[in-house]
Amino acid sequence: MSSSFCTRLALIYLLIGFQWLAPIDLSAQGQPDMGYFIGAGDILEIQVWDNDDLHRKVEVSQEGEFTYPLIGKVHASGLSVFGLETLIKDRLADGYLVNPQVTVSVAEYKSRKVFLFGEVKKPGTYFVRRKTHILELISEAGGFADRAGRIITIVRPRSSLKSQGPVPLEEAKENEIITVDRVKLTSGHADDSCFVSEGDSIYVSEAPRIFVTGKVEKPGEFKWEAGLTVHQAIILAGGPGTWGSSKRASIVRIENGVEKELEVDMNDTVRPFDIIKVPSKGFFER
Repeated sequence: MSSSFCTRLALIYLLIGFQWLAPIDLSAQGQPDMGYFIGAGDILEIQVWDNDDLHRKVEVSQEGEFTYPLIGKVHASGLSVFGLETLIKDRLADGYLVNPQVTVSVAEYKSRKVFLFGEVKKPGTYFVRRKTHILELISEAGGFADRAGRIITIVRPRSSLKSQGPVPLEEAKENEIITVDRVKLTSGHADDSCFVSEGDSIYVSEAPRIFVTGKVEKPGEFKWEAGLTVHQAIILAGGPGTWGSSKRASIVRIENGVEKELEVDMNDTVRPFDIIKVPSKGFFER
């Protein structure tokens, strides 16, 4: 991977992290149309020099075809733009025009769908025309949502299933499953698993949460991070209130299906879904 590409990804990740990344139009990036292979759903614009009546916008059908004046049905699916230009040129030259100059461009890229779910700002269906890094796709979706976690799961369907729509996570076992660590995406060692493919269903996990209750300034739910301590969690909740005693805090934790309330030290680490309880100060603490 080139250093310039790594730098661009690092910038994308930085901007996503701060949640103000402007959406990227994936269809406007990358290599010219000549390297793209046409598929069902694509909208093509066809022009023949000095023949304005042959200027058309056509949609490639699910069978991979469209109809064009003079030459009738044209099978386009699987051809490059250059290949389709050559095909139309040859067929027009076969009894209709002398040395026709044909230009084909892709007006709308609709054949290569990927599906993005979970903790992004704009989940949905996206269209890609080139090798696209997962961070670029997420940037087009407005970036990570506030509740986004660290793990991104890509479900890559078997070739025969690519056109059948998104694959739910609970039905993913018969497909290739790729787990991507969001934190490691900017390490500069991204492999092909960090690039999306046609038909991918991509799930951005929700970060585990913790809960701080009792005599704190802002009781509520907070994002869990690895290494978070009891003291840091209480600080997230604004610290103990006037009558709160962080020294007497406890954690409610479920272990093996059983709820337990544990005494803790301020430097103890918090686990996902722990409930930290900050009681009132005792008589001698006031």
